[in-house]
Amino acid sequence: MILLLQVLVVLLIFKAALTILLAFTHPRTQRRRSQQHDTQPLPGVSVMIAAYNEEVGIADTLRSILSQDVPQLQVIVVDDGSTDRTAEIARLFANQDERVVVIQQANGGKARALNNAIDYLLHPVAVSVDADSALAPGALAALARHFHDPQVGAVAGDVRVAGPATLLSSVQYLEYTVGQHLDKRAQDMLGAIIVVPGAAGAFRSDALRVLRYSHDTLTEDMDLTVALAAAGYDVRFETAAISYTEPPITVQNLWRQRMRWMYGTFQVISKHRHQIHHRNGRLAWLILVVGLILGGMGPWLDLLAVAMLVHHSSQLVVPMLLNLGADFVVAGAALALGRQVGRQGARALLLTPAQRLFMRPFVLLAVIMTCVMFLRRRNVSWNKLPRVGLQMTQPQQAHKTAGD
Repeated sequence: MILLLQVLVVLLIFKAALTILLAFTHPRTQRRRSQQHDTQPLPGVSVMIAAYNEEVGIADTLRSILSQDVPQLQVIVVDDGSTDRTAEIARLFANQDERVVVIQQANGGKARALNNAIDYLLHPVAVSVDADSALAPGALAALARHFHDPQVGAVAGDVRVAGPATLLSSVQYLEYTVGQHLDKRAQDMLGAIIVVPGAAGAFRSDALRVLRYSHDTLTEDMDLTVALAAAGYDVRFETAAISYTEPPITVQNLWRQRMRWMYGTFQVISKHRHQIHHRNGRLAWLILVVGLILGGMGPWLDLLAVAMLVHHSSQLVVPMLLNLGADFVVAGAALALGRQVGRQGARALLLTPAQRLFMRPFVLLAVIMTCVMFLRRRNVSWNKLPRVGLQMTQPQQAHKTAGD
């Protein structure tokens, strides 16, 4: 048993080291891409917003988009049968700015709303922005420039948490930072990005018109990303395209969110399982599956290690200290790459033990529950979360990542 635990620790440390190495080579690749297309005029951008009962934040979302410096901009707001003032607020913007188009439909879900928006696209680049998110200056331009390369089908933006200054929001902030600035950078280097997020995702409009969003899964953004890769398109990650999103502020709402994410992930794996044999999808699936397995092993490793240490198995002390040290290195590397430094970054780094002791077991439990529900063919609903609005209390230094 001790040997098995030691092997698991080695695997986890190796994965962390490889991810850090790939992530730190990403800025050079990003600079090279930028230099190739900086002299070319930006293509026009159409922004799609699917909104259901988003009166709390829709105004901030629209202001952040309309202030973007792009030569041609269209904003399509699809009100998905809201029962609050979402459509009214959006129409106020449309009355003042001809770039904004408001469409109302009966409640049919996010995928249907986005597909409705696709029919109104005017420009070659389509960007999805969640109605609870806000774009940092320069985000649309950073996304759009990638589409000068005809091989690019989608570009994922850098999603950051902007919630109240609570322990739960701070732990999610650290989780997002590691996910974006280590995992997604590494995936980009391998050409194996798994998901283009709804909070900041750019797509080639012609490809969207053909593939469209699917109603088959709860994670329509992951579903579309896999379909684009299967169609032969490249998917990239752009660190200068920052989008601030509102996180769940209670454990109950966080659980609902993660159950939907996990169930949707299982649906996408099942739906696109044939892609494991496809050249463009094989590596992405390998990363996803290995990540789920190794990520799930972490809490079990901690539990077994504590049990064996209680029984005086001192041989585990060094491996466990190395593993804990690796967690701090991973968090520090992600914060450094995301330019989240100084006092705020140091505070986030100190949350690494909380991330390990709470967030990992929490996600593992969600995975286990998802497996049970998926095998029993029990459905998980969308579970819309209550909104309180964006609160920029986390360390936000958007402008510093533009040059990476």
